[in-house]
Amino acid sequence: MELQTALATLIMPPFAPLVGLLLAFVFWFFPSSTPVAKLSLPLAILCFLTLWICATPAFSGWLGQRLVGLQPPAPDVEPAAVVVLGGGRYRDPESGSERLSAASLERVAWAVANAPEQLPILVTGGRVYSGEKVPESDLMADALEKLFQRPVTWRENCSRSTAENATNSAALLHDSGVESVLLVTHWWHMPRAAESFARAGIQVRPLPVGSAGELVPRAEIGLLRWLPSAAALLRSQMYWRELVADQWYRWRPLPTRRSC
Repeated sequence: MELQTALATLIMPPFAPLVGLLLAFVFWFFPSSTPVAKLSLPLAILCFLTLWICATPAFSGWLGQRLVGLQPPAPDVEPAAVVVLGGGRYRDPESGSERLSAASLERVAWAVANAPEQLPILVTGGRVYSGEKVPESDLMADALEKLFQRPVTWRENCSRSTAENATNSAALLHDSGVESVLLVTHWWHMPRAAESFARAGIQVRPLPVGSAGELVPRAEIGLLRWLPSAAALLRSQMYWRELVADQWYRWRPLPTRRSC
């Protein structure tokens, strides 16, 4: 999984524009009469503008709307269970302590607040990176049971990706006779997640956390929409990753059920 994360980083801002700027700097030292040296200034300008645009709220908002357009229509079915996808964890390498990330905890709380209480809950997420002690599903289940007093019926603790979330969860649900679910994850992750579960044979009614509009603060209106910020760059990176991953998933078969 570390290799997959590294490869994804290579095609997302800010890495690619920064590499281009580095190449432009190197090309500048070539003899001025060579084509490579003449390319240095245009390349530097292109990479600078690309990095600037990717860091603007206007661009991140545009990418977010592309994700909204990828959301498949929800089937008209009555869900028989709730599935909550893991969204990461915080881990202190010195003490070894682990806890849910803000994204994971937000998904858990959203499920508690918005899903019908009578529906059984499945939490899904395993150990993604080396050194992680407990499956992410156990951390989510503990939060649901201890903080919110909501029982967890299934813990899928072997998956490391959205595709494996879908395959492993579908196997557990099918064994229990469940064919349709309320799927809880963040809105920007929902298109890829819902598509993966549908391909795994589960009918999905999305229950997304948040929406595209609520992530744009009031300080990012008017002219400020075109000024770069770290928050906008982070959103652009996250949305761009989802857009690329969505297309990648469509071309690849779902993995087989993973054991651990």
